[in-house]
Amino acid sequence: MQNFSVVKTVHMGMVVGNLQWTVPFFQDVFGFELIDTSPRDVKKQSFITGVEGAQAVISYMQSPGLLLEIVQYSNPTGLIHHRPKMVEVGHYHICLLVDDIAGAIETCKKYDERISFLSPSPMEVDSGPNKGNKVIVMCLPDGVMLELISHPEIKV
Repeated sequence: MQNFSVVKTVHMGMVVGNLQWTVPFFQDVFGFELIDTSPRDVKKQSFITGVEGAQAVISYMQSPGLLLEIVQYSNPTGLIHHRPKMVEVGHYHICLLVDDIAGAIETCKKYDERISFLSPSPMEVDSGPNKGNKVIVMCLPDGVMLELISHPEIKV
């Protein structure tokens, strides 16, 4: 049916409330490398988003296996901050495989007390392709969710 093919997944993008908090968080806690941070032309950003006056600053960060595009809009005024629950349509999250889930949780809690976790402790997955992995989901101060996962064969 299709007359094309996907060649590669290029990046994952997300809109955040505070780029100055988010970029250092991914650098300091998870070791992401900042590739670029720069403002975008309002006319071009308005064209691509379909929102008149869309003013954005975009950072690109690299980690093993993921190029992350982090966008903060400062215009137009009256922007809505959606915070869907994990079970609601429109929710998305990034999942990061870590070699020490307890250490990652502790580091996140120490980094900023506003980071919250959806469960009190990691859960062991009992079925599917992630069976045996431990997982936990955290919510960053602006509502962005990250899932941490550890694999039993990856040791610290």
